[in-house]
Amino acid sequence: MIKFFRNIRQKMLTENKFSKYVFYAIGEIVLVVIGILIAIQINNHNESRKEQSKEQIILKNLKEDFLANQKNIDSCLAVHKYHLNELNEYLKHLGPNVPALTDSIYKFDVSDYGTLNLIEGTLQAIINTDNFGIIQNELLKKKLSTYPSTYATYKEFEDVNKDIVINKHRALGEQYTSILRLDKSLLGKAEPHRSDFLGWARDPQHQNNTVNRINIMRNKLIPALIEVKVKNYEILKLLSEEIRDE
Repeated sequence: MIKFFRNIRQKMLTENKFSKYVFYAIGEIVLVVIGILIAIQINNHNESRKEQSKEQIILKNLKEDFLANQKNIDSCLAVHKYHLNELNEYLKHLGPNVPALTDSIYKFDVSDYGTLNLIEGTLQAIINTDNFGIIQNELLKKKLSTYPSTYATYKEFEDVNKDIVINKHRALGEQYTSILRLDKSLLGKAEPHRSDFLGWARDPQHQNNTVNRINIMRNKLIPALIEVKVKNYEILKLLSEEIRDE
């Protein structure tokens, strides 16, 4: 093909048809430019298809993580609500003038706490890399980028709740409870102290710890977790809309 065009140019120059030669040369340049532009367009199209394919893989991996997280969030929320209900009932058994303890107080589960650990592998792997830019939906990117901070806020309140349970509730309980009496494997090695559960129920710090925990859970912890759940649901909805059916 190149030899064919060269022969035409040579013929025009030989016949002294310079104006036609110039016109033809310009046309040839235009054809070359068009060819280059077509090649660039094809290359861009191929690159775009590669990025779209990569985006779909990322979106599907994110959806898998957020689906698992939705179950974890629902489970943890149920645990928190259960503990809050237990604490509200338990509070009725605490105070300076509570009577002798009945068996009903021992049924309360107030020395435990719920912990939420989200799956963030895919999100953390892309959020600060070029792969994050592959995602085309700007609203989805915005919600993904703010999701870690929403989760971090919840974890702060979870840590406060955990601190009250471990370092205040349980620590105070050990002052009134004989652990030796509860450990039958060591019971014969020393004389145990008496447990004073009534004194524990009447201790003002015990009541304060319980009230503080109720307030943290009711006003901070559970609302923060509900916020995580809402954000998680919104992201899942956007992911489902962006993922193509194959």
